Amino acid sequence: MIYEEGCYYHLYNRGCNKELIFQEEQDYQKLLQIITESKIDEYLELCAFSLMPNHYHLLVKQISSKPISGWIQFIFNRYVKQYNIKYNRCGTLFESKVKVKLIDKLEYLGNTIHYIHNNPNSDFLLKYCSLNYLKKDTIVNLNFYFEFFNDLTQYFKQFEDYKKSTENKLIEDYLFNNKEKNK
Repeated sequence: MIYEEGCYYHLYNRGCNKELIFQEEQDYQKLLQIITESKIDEYLELCAFSLMPNHYHLLVKQISSKPISGWIQFIFNRYVKQYNIKYNRCGTLFESKVKVKLIDKLEYLGNTIHYIHNNPNSDFLLKYCSLNYLKKDTIVNLNFYFEFFNDLTQYFKQFEDYKKSTENKLIEDYLFNNKEKNK
């Protein structure tokens, strides 16, 4: 994948054999701490994220000529090392390298964020989703929501419409079944 400045990317991966990548609440907090402490501002803007027990989703915008791949490698190598020490294990935690989807159609950008925010299915998991961070000054790029949706109220309205829509399958097909665009 060649990363280009100004482009949006959906990054995702899951645990080997669909195993857990977060076993305890401290694991979710650890990854967010690593992201916060990373030099994220040198590479990208974090627009949305969702940390699930056996997978994650990140939507980012590359803001420099530095490729996102260096940042991804840094945060997940650090997380896996600490995870392996904590759980007395060795080897890979993820089933493959991070999967990347260039969001090459503006019409899918908002729906990708809605898809990511719709992943959590419990109040606990909502704690580790950017949807929970939109009213706080955090690692999430709030300016993106004002630029793309005009304001947070408009975003939440569109998100509620997305959850009621029967066309959500279209965004899943775009993100996960269009393999030739991921190469």
